[in-house]
Amino acid sequence: MFKVKARLQEILGVRHAPEQRFDAEFFKKFRNQNIVLSARTYARESNVQALEILFTYHGPDLLSHRLAVLSNFPETTSPHEYAALLPEACYSGDSLMIIPWHERKHRDKDWCEEVACRTVVEPSLPDESEFLYAAQPELLRYQTPQLTVEQAMDWYQTRAEEIEHCARQVDCALSLVRLGMERRIPGLLLLCDNLVTLETLVYEAGGDVTLTLKELQQMEDIEKLRLLMNSCPEDKYVTSAYQWMVPFLHRCETQTPGVASELLKEYLVTLAKEDLKLPLKIFQHSKPDLQQKIIPDQDQLMAVALECIYSCERSDQLALCYDVLECLPQRGYGHSTEVTTALHDMVDQLEQILSVSELLEKHGLEKPVSFVRNTRSSPEEARKLMVRLTRHTGRKQPPASESHWRTLLQDMLTMQQNVYTCLESDACYEIFAESLLCSSRLENIRLAGQMMHCHAGPDSPPAGAAQKGRAPYRVQYDRSTDLVLAASREYFNSSTNLTDSCMDLARCCLQLITDRPPAIQEELDLIQALGYLEEFGVKILPLQVRLCSDRVGLIKECVRQAPTCYKQAAKLLGLAELLRVAGEDPDERRGQVLMLLVEQALRFHDYKAASVHCRELMAAGYSKSWDVCSQLGQSEGYQDLATRQELMAFALTHCPPGNIEPLLAASSSLQTEILYRRVNFQIHREPGESAGGPPALGKAAPEGEVSAPGGGSADLLQWTTATTMKVLSDTTTTTKAVLQAVSDGQWWKRSLTYLRPLQGREFGDAHRIGAVANEGLEKQGCHPFYESVISNPFVTESGVTYGAYHHVPAESFAEVLLRTGKLAETKTEGEEVFPATEVLLQLASDALPDDMTLALAYLLALPQVLDANRCFEKQPCSALSLQLAAYYYSLQIYARLAPCFSDQCHPLYRADPKELILMVTSHVTRCGQDAWPEDVASLTRQLGYYNERLLDLTQAQVLRGLRRGVDVQRFASDERYKKETVLGLAETLEEDVCSIALSLAQRCGVPQREVFMTHLEFLFSDSGLSTAEIESRAQALHLFETLKTDPEAFHKHMVKYIYPTIGGFDHERLLYYFTLLESYGSADFGKYAIKPETHIRLLKKLKVVASGLDYKRLTEDSADPLEALGPVLTSQNILSISKLVPKIPGRDGRMLSPSSLYTVWLQKLFWAGDPHLIKQVPESPPEWLHAFEVCAKYFDRLHPGDLITVVDAVTFSPKAVTKLPVEARKEMTSKAIKAVKHFIEKPRKRNSEEDVQEAGDSKVTYADALSHLETSLAHLGTLSHSFILSLKDSEQEILRKYSNLYDLSRSEKGKIRDQAVAMCLDGQPLGMIRQLLEVAVGPLDLSPKDIVQSAVTKVVSALSGGGADLGGPRDPLQVLEGVVAAVHASVDKGEELVSPEDLLAWLRPFCADDAQPVRPRVHVLQMLGQSFHLTEEDGKLLMFFRTEAILKATWPQRQVAATDVEKEENRYSLFAELLESSHREAEFQHLVLLLQAWPPMSREYVTSVTKNPWVRLAAGMLTRCTGEPKARLGGEVLGLCRSLYSTSQRLPAECLKELCALLRSQALLLPALKLLLESPDASLHALALEHLAAADKVNDSNCDPELLSLLLDAKLLVQCVSTPFYPHVVEHLLASPQQGRWDAEELARHLREAGHEAEAGSLLLAARGTHRALRTFSTALKASQHWV
Repeated sequence: MFKVKARLQEILGVRHAPEQRFDAEFFKKFRNQNIVLSARTYARESNVQALEILFTYHGPDLLSHRLAVLSNFPETTSPHEYAALLPEACYSGDSLMIIPWHERKHRDKDWCEEVACRTVVEPSLPDESEFLYAAQPELLRYQTPQLTVEQAMDWYQTRAEEIEHCARQVDCALSLVRLGMERRIPGLLLLCDNLVTLETLVYEAGGDVTLTLKELQQMEDIEKLRLLMNSCPEDKYVTSAYQWMVPFLHRCETQTPGVASELLKEYLVTLAKEDLKLPLKIFQHSKPDLQQKIIPDQDQLMAVALECIYSCERSDQLALCYDVLECLPQRGYGHSTEVTTALHDMVDQLEQILSVSELLEKHGLEKPVSFVRNTRSSPEEARKLMVRLTRHTGRKQPPASESHWRTLLQDMLTMQQNVYTCLESDACYEIFAESLLCSSRLENIRLAGQMMHCHAGPDSPPAGAAQKGRAPYRVQYDRSTDLVLAASREYFNSSTNLTDSCMDLARCCLQLITDRPPAIQEELDLIQALGYLEEFGVKILPLQVRLCSDRVGLIKECVRQAPTCYKQAAKLLGLAELLRVAGEDPDERRGQVLMLLVEQALRFHDYKAASVHCRELMAAGYSKSWDVCSQLGQSEGYQDLATRQELMAFALTHCPPGNIEPLLAASSSLQTEILYRRVNFQIHREPGESAGGPPALGKAAPEGEVSAPGGGSADLLQWTTATTMKVLSDTTTTTKAVLQAVSDGQWWKRSLTYLRPLQGREFGDAHRIGAVANEGLEKQGCHPFYESVISNPFVTESGVTYGAYHHVPAESFAEVLLRTGKLAETKTEGEEVFPATEVLLQLASDALPDDMTLALAYLLALPQVLDANRCFEKQPCSALSLQLAAYYYSLQIYARLAPCFSDQCHPLYRADPKELILMVTSHVTRCGQDAWPEDVASLTRQLGYYNERLLDLTQAQVLRGLRRGVDVQRFASDERYKKETVLGLAETLEEDVCSIALSLAQRCGVPQREVFMTHLEFLFSDSGLSTAEIESRAQALHLFETLKTDPEAFHKHMVKYIYPTIGGFDHERLLYYFTLLESYGSADFGKYAIKPETHIRLLKKLKVVASGLDYKRLTEDSADPLEALGPVLTSQNILSISKLVPKIPGRDGRMLSPSSLYTVWLQKLFWAGDPHLIKQVPESPPEWLHAFEVCAKYFDRLHPGDLITVVDAVTFSPKAVTKLPVEARKEMTSKAIKAVKHFIEKPRKRNSEEDVQEAGDSKVTYADALSHLETSLAHLGTLSHSFILSLKDSEQEILRKYSNLYDLSRSEKGKIRDQAVAMCLDGQPLGMIRQLLEVAVGPLDLSPKDIVQSAVTKVVSALSGGGADLGGPRDPLQVLEGVVAAVHASVDKGEELVSPEDLLAWLRPFCADDAQPVRPRVHVLQMLGQSFHLTEEDGKLLMFFRTEAILKATWPQRQVAATDVEKEENRYSLFAELLESSHREAEFQHLVLLLQAWPPMSREYVTSVTKNPWVRLAAGMLTRCTGEPKARLGGEVLGLCRSLYSTSQRLPAECLKELCALLRSQALLLPALKLLLESPDASLHALALEHLAAADKVNDSNCDPELLSLLLDAKLLVQCVSTPFYPHVVEHLLASPQQGRWDAEELARHLREAGHEAEAGSLLLAARGTHRALRTFSTALKASQHWV
C-alpha cells in the first residue's frame, strides 16, 4: 500500500492538467510496474518531469541505472530538454567528483520496508533492471551506485557519438557535449570541436551530408580544413574563412598549441600548388594595416606567403605572386627580430626571383617561380634556361627585331645579376651570341658580331660597332671563334649544295671573325672548295666533303669528271689547298696534286704541261714524284732531251732501290741520244754561230723566258762567264750611249718635281712595303745579311726573298734618277752639278724603315748638314728616330771638331752610337753655345733639340705605362697640358704614381708645393679616405712641411678648392680642415665672421649634441643659421646649443641670441612634436592646446619680440589657419596674454649679460607684446563676422582666398591695405572692399577711395614700365578695365565711394605724359569714355586729348587745336595733312590709331573710293613705305582691313576691288586674294577666281594654307578645278588636322554634279586612305559612281 500510494502521488504530480489528474487504467498499470521499466518508458517518451520525479523519489532503485536510463532518450530529443537529468561534476577540494542526485522521500521508511523484513516476505528479490542491459549490454559499465567522473565523461562521449550516428543530428550531439562541458565534465573538448566542425561542414559549409562523426574523427586536421573550405564560392571565400577556417584553427590551436599555423600553412601551400587565387585572398586580408587579420603574425604571413609562391606549380600565376608580395609587411614595420630580418631578406630575394619570372614570361618562356628558385644555384640549369630563352626568341614568328634581341640581352644580364649569380655574365653573352648565330637570320648573325671580339687584340671593336657607337662586346675572342665555328659547321652540314641558303649563313658567320684564324679560314676554304667542285662537275653533299678523310680522292674525282682540268693547275692546286689535302703540309699537298696532273697530261700526251708540272715537282724536291718524272723522261714523244735527262736524274735520285736498274737503263739510252745529237750539231754547225754558245738540245724557250742551257755545270759556267765579261766590257760605251740617246739632256732636272711626293711605283715597291710594315720606326731596319748582328731588327720580306742568280731587283725612281744625274754630272765632267739633296732626302726617308744604316749613309751624303732636319721631321716620333737624329748630329759635330782623313776609315764610325751621343752632348754642353763657331753652334742646337725630344718621349712612355689616358704627343708639346697632367697624376693613392708625379714636376718645372696641394685636395675630395686616414697620410708624406712655407697660398687654396668639397654634415672633416687653417698660420689671411679657433670649439661640441647639423649652412654668410639649426633642435640638446649660439653670427652679422634659438625650436616643438615632451604630432584641438601649454613653459626664455614671433607662428601662420580651429587659436592667444601679463607683473631675474643682449637684440617690450596679442585676439574675434564667413564659405576660390588673406593679416594696416588693393585690382565691388575695411580691427584710417587710388597708381606704374606687382602676369589695361568697371558699378548703385571725377583726376597725368607710349594712353581714354556717361564737352575734350596724345608721339612739331577735331571736315583735313607727310611705317600705324580714336566717318566718306580714309591710308602705306619689306606691308594692310570687319567702317566691295588692284600692282597677290575671298560678295569671289586661273604656277608668293582654307570655306573647290591651285586645295583638305571642318564627301558630290567625276572619285579615294598605286583613272570613276 505504501508503494501504491507513492505511485499515485507521483502520477498526480506528473499530470498537470485537471482532466489528466487521474487515469484509472494507467494507474492500474503503473502501480505494479517495474520502476526501472517505467523510468525507461518515460525516457523514451522524453517525459523529463516524470523521470525527474522517479529519480528523486526512487533513487535507490534508479540512480545506479541513471546513465542507462538517460541513454534511452530518443536521439532526436534535444539534450537541453533533459539537461536537468544529466550528471554534473564539481570540485571537492582539489578533486573533481559527480554531484549526487538530490533525493527525496514521500515519507519516512516503514519498518516493513526494511531489507530484513523484505527478505523474509520475498526471499529472492527480482532484478528489475535486467531487461535494461539485455538489449544494450554496453551500458553495464555505467551501472554503479556512485557515478565517477570518468564514467560520466565516457558516457557523454559515447552518447554524443550514438546520437550523431543514429539520428545524424549533429546539433543534438553537440548540445549534449556542451551541456557536459558546462557541467564540468572533463575530456569533452576534442569531441566538442569535432562536432562543431561537423556541424559547420553539414549545416553551413554545404559539405557532404553523409559524412559521419566517426569518419571525421579518423581524418587529419588538414583534411577537415580542406573539407570546410572546399565548397566555398570564390566571392564568399574570405567571409567563409573568417566564419569557418579561423574558428577551426583556433580550436586546433586550443587542442595542440602551435598546430594552427602549420595547418594553415599546409592548407594554403596545397592550394597554391594549383592556384594562388584563393591564398591571395587570405593574404590580402592579413595585411599589416588591417585591424582584423586572418594571419595576425607578420612573420607567419611572410613565411606562408613565401612557401605558397614557391609551391605554385603553375607558370601563369606571376601577377598573383606580385599581388601576394604587395600584402607582405615592409621592412621596418613592427618589431624586428632575427627571424623577421631573415624573412625580409627572403622576401627581397623573392622580388628578384619574381623579376626573373616576369622577364621569362615577357619573352614567352613561362616558368613557375619555384623553377627559378630551384635553379638559381645550378650553373648547369641556369645555362640551360638561358639557352632555352634565347632559342625560343630565335624561333619566334615573325622574327624578333634587333631591339628585341638587345632587350633580351639586357634581361638576361639582369637575370644573371639578380638571381643567377652562379652563372658568369660572360656565359650570358656567349649564350646570347650563340643563339643569334644559330637563328638562321643574317641580321641576327650580324648582331652577334657586335657582341663578340672579332679579331685578336685587347681593344678590337665588334663588327659594325665603331660606326654605330654601340657598347663594347663581352664575348672573348677564343669563345667567339668557337661559337662561330660551331654555328657555321651546323649550317654547312645542313646544306644540300653551295647555293643553299644555309651556306650563306655559314659564310656570314665565318666572316664575323675578321682576322681569320686557321680554323675559320679552313671553314671558309671548305665553302669555297664547294664552288670549285661544282665547277669541275663533282656532285657531292657538303657534309660528305667534310667527312671525307681522303681529300685527295676529291681531286681525283675532279680529274675524272673533267679530264682536261690538268691544264688548270692553279685552280686544282687552289682546290687542294682549300680542301687541306695532306693536312698542313703544303709541299706534300702540292706534290700529290701535281703528280695527278702529270699522269693526266701524259694520258693526253700533253708533254709540255707534264714538263711544267714535273719541273715544279723537282724544284720542290718532292721525292714521291720520281715515278711520274720517270714516265715523262721515258716518253719518246717528248723531244726536249735535256729536260728528259733532268727528269731521269731526279727519278734515279729518289726512286726505291728496286727501281734503280730499269731507270739506269732508260737514263743510259737517253744520254746516248743526247750525245748523238750534240755530235750531229758540231758536224752541221752553221757559219757565224758562236762557238761558245750551247747546243740546242731541245725546243727553244719562249720569248721572255730565261732558260739556262743544259749539258752540265762546266758548260753552264763557260756560258755565263762569257756573257758577264761582254757586259762589263761594254759598260762605258753603253752608259754614254744611253745619256746621249736622251733627246733632252735636262730631263732629270724636271723629274725632281716628282719627288714631292715621290711616286714611281713602276720602279718597284720594295722600300714602300717595308715602310708600311715598320712605319712607326719602332725597330731598326737592316739588310738581311746583318740580321744576326743587330738585336730585334726589322727585315723586309722582299729583302729575304732570294731569286735566281740572274735576278735583278727593281730600282726605285729615286735610285734611277740619282744614277742618271750622277752619270750626267760625270758626262759634263763636273760642270753641271746634280742637285742631289731632294733625291737623297727621299731615298733616306724610303730606306729608314728597311735599312737604317743605308738611310744614314744617304743623309751623311747631303751637301748641307741641316737639310737632314727635313727628313727627321717627317718621321714618326719614336725613340729610334730621335736617337738616329742625335747620332747624325753627333757624327757631324765630332767630324767637324776632329776632322779625319778621307782615305782612312775613322774609328768614329765604329764607335757605339749611344756612347758617341753622350760624349758629344756632354762636351758641347760643358762649353756652352757661345764657344763654338756658327756652323757648329747650329748643329749643337739641333743635337740639344733632339735630346730634349727624346727625353720628353721617354717621359711620355712612362705616362703611357701608367694607363691613365695621357695624350703623349700633346704632353710633349703643350706646356699647359704638361702641367695639368703632372697635377692630375698627383690625384692618386698609389705611391709609385705619386713618385712619378713628383719626378715629372721637377722635370717640367711644376712647383712641388702645387703638387702637394693638389694631392691634399684629392685626399679631401675624391680619395674616399676617412679623416683619420687623410691625416695620417698627410703626415706620412710630410705635405705640410712644404705647404706651410707659403701660408697665404695654402689658405687661398684650402678656402677656394678644398672647403667646397667638404660636406656640411661631415663634422670630423670640417674639424680637421679648421685645425689645419689654425695650425699652419692661415688664420691671419682672409676676413672671418668666425675665427678657425672658434670653429674648432663649436665643432667639438656640436658633433656631440647635433650630429645631423649642416655646419656649413650654419656658418655661411648668405644662409640663415637658425634655418640650419632648426632640423636638429630637440628638447635634449636645446640647452646645450643655446649656450653656443652667442658665438654664431646671424645673417645681419650680429651674434645669435638663445632667445632666437628657442623661437625656432618652439615652433618646431608645436608643429612636429618631440619624443620626450610631445610624443605624438598633435591632430585634435585638445592636443594642439596641450602642445601650446608645453611651449608656454619656455616663454620666459624668449625676448618679447621673439615671443610675438612664436605666438604668431602658431596662431597666424598659413599652417595655423589651415589646421587649427579659430576657437583653439583664441584660447592660445588668451593664454599667451596671461603669460605676458604674468611676466609684466613678476619680471624674472636676468643676469647682466642677458639684459645687455636683449637690449641690443630688440626694443620690443612686454607691453608691446601685450598690445600685439590683444590685437590678435580681437582680430580672431572678427573671423566670426558674417562678411568674413561669407567669404570663407563661398564657392568661388578667389573669395576663399580673400578670407585666408584676411585671417593671416591680423588686422595690420599694411596687410589689410595690400589685400584691399589686390581685391580692387581683381575687379571686386567697392562695397566688398568697404566691408573688409569696416570689419578689420582698429582705426586703420583707410577708405575705399584710398584703396582705388592705390590700385590705379599701381596700374599706371605698370603701364609706365615701373614693374608694379599686379598679382601675377596680367595685362595692366585689363586690370584697369576691371577697376573702372567696379567704380562704374559703384556709381550706378549710388554708393558715393569713388566718383568718376576722382578716377579721371588720377589717370589724367598719365594720359597727358608725352613720355609714355601712345597706345596705352589712348586705350585708357577709350576705357574711360566707354564706362562713364561724359557730357558732349567732355567727349570732345576726350577726343581732343586722344588726338593730341597721338600727334605728340609721332608729329611733335604739329600743334593740334580743339577746332582741328571739332568737326568731321576738320578731322578729315587733319588726316589728309598727316597722310601726306607720312613715309614711315610707325607714322601710318599712328594714323590707324587716330582713325580708331575718332568717331566713324559719315557715309559720304566711307562709300567713296577716293575719299575713304582707310583706302587712302592703305594706299599710302603701300606706295610710300619703300624701306619696308613688301610682304610685311601686305600683311599690315590685310590686318588693317580685317580689323574693320566687325565695325561700321567695313570697306565696301568697290573699295576692296581698288585696294586689291593696288596690292597686285605691288606684286602682293596673296593678301589681295585673301581680301577678295574673305568678303561675302560673290563678284569679289569671281574676281579672285580669275586671278587664280591666270596664275602660271603656285608658290609661296600666291599661296599659303590660309588661302587654301579660305577657298574651301567659300565652297569654291569646284571652280578651282581648272586652276593650278586645285591639287594644293585637295592636299590641304586631306592634311587638315581640323576634322569635320570640311566634308570631303559633300565636296565630291559638288564636283560630280559639276561634271568632274574623275576628280570626285579621286578625292574620295584619297580621303578614305586608298594607296596611291590604286588611285587610277578607272578606279576614280568607279568610286565616284559608287560612293557619290
